[in-house]
Order: sequence, then C-alpha cells, then structure tokens
Amino acid sequence: MIVTVAAAAGAAAGAWLVAPFVSMARRGTIDDRARAAARAEADREDALRRARRREALVIAAGAADLPAIPAQRSPVREALLVC
Repeated sequence: MIVTVAAAAGAAAGAWLVAPFVSMARRGTIDDRARAAARAEADREDALRRARRREALVIAAGAADLPAIPAQRSPVREALLVC
C-alpha cells in the first residue's frame, strides 16, 4: 500500500516537473510567441502597404485621360489609308 502511494506521488511529482517542458516544446516559450506575433504584425503591415499602393495605382489608372486599352483599328479605315 505504501509502495503504491509512493509510486503515485512520484508519478505526480514527475508529471508536475515535466509539464512546463512539454508545453514549451509544443507551443514555444513566451519569448518565441512574442517574436512570432511581432513578425506576423510586420507582415500584415507590409501587406496593407502593398494593398494601399495597388489601390492608388488602380484609382490613378481609372482617373487618367488615356484609355487603358488602345482602341482597335477599323479594317475599313486601314484599307482607305493604303489606297
């Protein structure tokens, strides 16, 4: 009976000591998670900056006086120019 209680207490103490190491192995340390969050935030900022630039380019292209696609030449007009 005493051996069983001692074994159970030893197993509980071992699990209590090992739990933080298992957690760090699975999720990383607090510093690792903080660095990953900072990298993700920087990536989001870069993505937003690129999206805003693309949006500005699209607006500028729409506001330009020149058409984005050149007009097609008429075959009749070309035939008249050749003659």
